[in-house]
Amino acid sequence: MYTRTRISAALITLLLMLPTITACGETTPSTAVDTGAVSETAAVTEAVTEQVIDWKASGIEATDWNGRTFTVLNEDNANLYHAWYSVAPQATDGEVLNDALYNRNQTIEDVFNVDIIEVRSASIQADLRKAVSAGDASYDASLDQITRHFALAQEGMLLDWYELPYINLKADWWDKSVINQLTYKDKLFFCIGDISPVTNVRVYSLVFNKDMCRELGIDMPYQYVLDGKWTIDVFNQYITNVNKDMNGDGVMNYDDRWGYFSQDGNSFMTYIAGGGRVVSINDNSEMELVMMEDRNINLAIKALEITIDETKTLMADQYVKDHGNQWPAASAWFASGGALMRSSVFEPVPRDYRSMDTDFGILPYPKLDDAQETYYTPAEEISRMFAVPKTADPEFSGMMLEVLAAQSVSTVSPAFYDVCLEGKSVRDNESAAILDIIFANKIFDYGLVADVAGFKTMMKSLESKDSTDVASTFTTAVKKAETVMKKIAAKIDALE
Repeated sequence: MYTRTRISAALITLLLMLPTITACGETTPSTAVDTGAVSETAAVTEAVTEQVIDWKASGIEATDWNGRTFTVLNEDNANLYHAWYSVAPQATDGEVLNDALYNRNQTIEDVFNVDIIEVRSASIQADLRKAVSAGDASYDASLDQITRHFALAQEGMLLDWYELPYINLKADWWDKSVINQLTYKDKLFFCIGDISPVTNVRVYSLVFNKDMCRELGIDMPYQYVLDGKWTIDVFNQYITNVNKDMNGDGVMNYDDRWGYFSQDGNSFMTYIAGGGRVVSINDNSEMELVMMEDRNINLAIKALEITIDETKTLMADQYVKDHGNQWPAASAWFASGGALMRSSVFEPVPRDYRSMDTDFGILPYPKLDDAQETYYTPAEEISRMFAVPKTADPEFSGMMLEVLAAQSVSTVSPAFYDVCLEGKSVRDNESAAILDIIFANKIFDYGLVADVAGFKTMMKSLESKDSTDVASTFTTAVKKAETVMKKIAAKIDALE
């Protein structure tokens, strides 16, 4: 996977072990700002030589497919108009990511004598199911939500990526978080990587208002992250005592200043980031329910306590509803100085903030505690990935996906980073390094993908009740979860 300067796992580890650069061992935010770690971290990052990788790195020989069309079924949705949701732009338009996708495709089309197109559908799952059931080979791949793809996989309608010719899942251009966490029963039904940034825009992260940090006289939080000490407790200290009744009406609402601006479901995001899981894949490649473990119970309680604390946390959902159900309205409210911290999927960064003047930075969701070895980035269970329908020609689909992915390493991925880092979005070197950490540690939980326990619904329900009654709520869900997992296992076992 591409990082801004192709940072290796070893370098990311180094970035997380930088406490020797500055002394920042305080347990509460101090009044000092920006330490000297910035320049040294940036120097380490920029010292890495960016390696140019193209389709030739795949080891696949140029092949003449005689003008054959490589057709990707993609979702037709008015909200998915940004370039990162696209597979095959029809022309260049001066937008860096759009043009990188177009030029990448042009290169592969010229070398392999193919025509790469995407077909948009408002009912992509139904269309794919209908095509496969009819033996229709019209689609060579699909780009859709993994929840919908997994439903099709259980029906035997998708090919296993481990069996696709030419696909090298050990190659850098395929996301190892996806491969390691979504391989089930030794099968992988969908994948993503440098071929598209569509998954990266749907991971959860934090943004913070740097001007407000200065106004409040508190540290920028970067060094806590780099020292490995960005924990729930430290985060909680940051957002405490920030609330202020700006208009003096005695009521705290969207007219006032808040410590934390989030959205319904914040507790499950915090839970995943803190190392909590619904299910894990055990050594036998089977789903194992783990949400009842003591650590997970305590973590869920802690996540809920922050979420329902009205002395610091405000949810964006009602504000969005009041503004035509448009989420960019929440971005504008935050950028106007409404809160110190905001959590959401990453998409508002390249979509909204790059055109705003607010001085802000990027952070991962916090760890549970110092004992947690790394930061975890919750990924949406409706993240989009590529799949290959059973009726596709595996030789053709495998080759095209592999060379497109390899060609994307030095084209599409840098363009996406450019959109996020070189425009008006992330305005500092610290966030650039932290962004690499966020994207390198994505978490996909089959308990959420397959919704084995209704986990998100449970957590949102507890939020709405201002309740932390986790143990009994989880216990009620266990029987359902075990039944669902058995049914899934039986379906996958029955596949040819």
